[in-house]
Amino acid sequence: MGNNFCYSKSGMQSTMSQLLCQQRLNGCDVILTAGNIEKEQVDCIVQPTDEQFSNVPQTDKPTFIPTNGNCIFVGSTKKNKKNYILAVVQETNEISIQDQQDEERQLIYETIQNCLKMVSIHLNQANARQMRSVAFPVFQQKDHTTSATIMIMAIKLFINEQKSDSVNKIFITLNQIEQVSTFKWVFQQVFEQLDQIKSKSYSSSINTTFMDEYKSIRQIQQQTVKEGTP
Repeated sequence: MGNNFCYSKSGMQSTMSQLLCQQRLNGCDVILTAGNIEKEQVDCIVQPTDEQFSNVPQTDKPTFIPTNGNCIFVGSTKKNKKNYILAVVQETNEISIQDQQDEERQLIYETIQNCLKMVSIHLNQANARQMRSVAFPVFQQKDHTTSATIMIMAIKLFINEQKSDSVNKIFITLNQIEQVSTFKWVFQQVFEQLDQIKSKSYSSSINTTFMDEYKSIRQIQQQTVKEGTP
């Protein structure tokens, strides 16, 4: 099934993003690309940051810390035509390695959901600029399979929960050639299960269903690594 919706283009030299995979689900296109996220034709770009907004220019830093969730919407200006969501996902808590990994997975999952909800909220505001598309960079985890599984699963579950077609394009844009094969493989694994899960309902937090599918993908990945793929 994966070969029916996955398209490859070699190299990442072009300034234009290259299509890797695409899947339509409930009126929304989930699109995996490789290239410069700033070149994506979207209404909003998600920018991961830390609690001090260290990678945000001083003039663009928020003057407050979000009290509801970990995402801050920064609207377009005359100087900058793009909308951004600053997503605080880089934390420095001193906890055990295993607890930290579990916490990071939860944080990334919730951040994806919060960003997509934020896009929907701004779309529905009376005087807000309509936003129907959003691009995510890769939220780094200990390995590419973990990052890909959490991000793609969170997006899929959000689309399954949507009661309207407010968001119709969601991009994940890769910026390293090493990410490509793993993200394409996970993309196929996640969406190959569509027919099996259409009747299920989901919660917006990491739940048993998510963890079961996450573990299943990890087991498949471990088996296929032994066989030489992905």
